[in-house]
Amino acid sequence: MQQTARIREASRRGDYGRVIELVRRDRRMTQLQLGQALGMSQSAVSRLEKRGTGTYRTDALAAAAAHLDIAPELVGLSGGRPRSRARDDDDMHRRVLLGGAVAALRLSTAGYRRRGRCRTGRPAGPRWPAGGRGSGR
Repeated sequence: MQQTARIREASRRGDYGRVIELVRRDRRMTQLQLGQALGMSQSAVSRLEKRGTGTYRTDALAAAAAHLDIAPELVGLSGGRPRSRARDDDDMHRRVLLGGAVAALRLSTAGYRRRGRCRTGRPAGPRWPAGGRGSGR
């Protein structure tokens, strides 16, 4: 029971490496065993556990949570994505939406591209004469 309180406290502080360490020890698993299960070295697991409240790779946290069978929320991850209503024609709607967005972008930038001139009326192209900057020609 006290171990559960420690795990929740570490999770609340954002020390997700400590959460993984406490659960791993509770399951009587070595860093090497966890590392082999996650495709990491023992030293990588050690660094993960000792990171404190620093930043973590979400894929490493998700893999560790899944292997240790703990709730993703304990290691700062969402429990899952909310599912939208499935539609048979989702791909078609996505293509229509993206196609409309591309068309709108083309229209909004047409004034900048018209006849090779930018909005200020200067020709688009190299800023300096053919001889280069400061060539004196």
